[in-house]
Amino acid sequence: MSKSKEYIKNTLILLLGKFATQFMSLLLLPLYTSKLATNDYGTVDLIQSYLTLLVPVLTLRMDSATFRFLVDCRKTPEKAKVIISNIMFILSWSIIFALLACLIVSFFVVLPNFLWIVLNLIVLMVSGVTLQILRGIGKIACYAIVSVITGVTTLIVNIVLIIFMSYGAESILISSSVANILCFLYVFFSAKLYRNISFKLVSKKIIKEFLKFSIPMIPNSLSWWVVNVSDRTIIRMFLNASANGIYTVSCKFSNILNSIFSIFNVSWQETASVHIEDKDRDDFFTKMINQLLMLFSSIALIILVALPIIFDIIIGKDYRLSFDYIPVLLYANSWHVLISLVGGIYVAKKKTKAIANTTMISAAINIVVDLVLIHFIGIHAATISTLVSYMAMGIYRVRDCQKYVKYKFDYKGFALFTIIFITSAVMYHLDIMWLNIVNILFVGIYVFLVNRNNMKSILSMLKFRKKSVNKTIDETAGS
Repeated sequence: MSKSKEYIKNTLILLLGKFATQFMSLLLLPLYTSKLATNDYGTVDLIQSYLTLLVPVLTLRMDSATFRFLVDCRKTPEKAKVIISNIMFILSWSIIFALLACLIVSFFVVLPNFLWIVLNLIVLMVSGVTLQILRGIGKIACYAIVSVITGVTTLIVNIVLIIFMSYGAESILISSSVANILCFLYVFFSAKLYRNISFKLVSKKIIKEFLKFSIPMIPNSLSWWVVNVSDRTIIRMFLNASANGIYTVSCKFSNILNSIFSIFNVSWQETASVHIEDKDRDDFFTKMINQLLMLFSSIALIILVALPIIFDIIIGKDYRLSFDYIPVLLYANSWHVLISLVGGIYVAKKKTKAIANTTMISAAINIVVDLVLIHFIGIHAATISTLVSYMAMGIYRVRDCQKYVKYKFDYKGFALFTIIFITSAVMYHLDIMWLNIVNILFVGIYVFLVNRNNMKSILSMLKFRKKSVNKTIDETAGS
């Protein structure tokens, strides 16, 4: 199987699982906006954002090390067992430290729903690492199933708590905890992880090797947190919790692009890591980066032109102001796609320090721009600071990664996308029905033209898979 077909196969499997998760997450948004007050929703969202800050720090970014080191020993189960044993040993001590830290904090800080916050923190640590074990050992189908289980559980628990039991925003924390516990249990037993854990195999040498890879990823995670969450923190400090709730809903819509891309990015990082030393890697990376960037830029445009039609249907009137902030965030997330695609080269080459350095610079830019503009343009400062920081990181990474892979970036194609996006954004803000229809037709033609090659690749892959299945059936019947 060619590298492109291998990538598409893995992506299709993940797509089936992740689509359900993201669809259910989208279904929850009307529930949150109709049943929860803007300040309560904004507060819990901020708590979850802080948890995303703590998890990578407390786990020492073992999730990244887990995936990258397991990829290299898929054909040697004994080596994989050694890696998993050492990873789980580090995770065990991380959990103990986290519990002690939470206990100390509880003496000085009184927080509502503190126990649910602590439980959510621990299960996020555990599920994050175990999911990366699945990726590392190549159990992509199992990874997709877990995503469905997590999404369905989150949806059901939220509906029960909010609608039938009249819970407030704390239901978000409870459902997340329950879903991630089920996620861990499924992985632990279905993938038989208990057979691959033996603390007798713990080695100081291996742990040092892991930490050498993972520790530089900690400032990278912190920086990403700054880029993604500092905006909400600054809005809450200088504006109010309701403004934070409005901005959170804007991010939910713009992050649809990132949610869809995350499915493809899982396969991309794996494919990049497996084939980074191939002789034809330059051509392969050129093709994949440019085609995937055009595909997800097109999805950004589709989301943009669809929102004026569906926004009022699924969002409550209290959150109507969030409509204005979505276009800039969507365009910024198109740059985030570019950043992640090129960042796959860093991961494949194990250049974690380069990843951290570029993200820290971006985080600094984000905070500075946000603080300078927040008093003048309010919530718009958050959208602009996000865009500027992503653009700075994207431009730097595109040039810097040339040291490792001589790929050819399609500057003209991305420039054309930018022009079309700006044009569509103007029509989006005018929000006139007939103009929205023209916008949809205009974008539809563009999307079709720039993605013809992508469509051919997917159709080719589907035909290949059909032939493979038929061949397997024939061989089975013959035996």
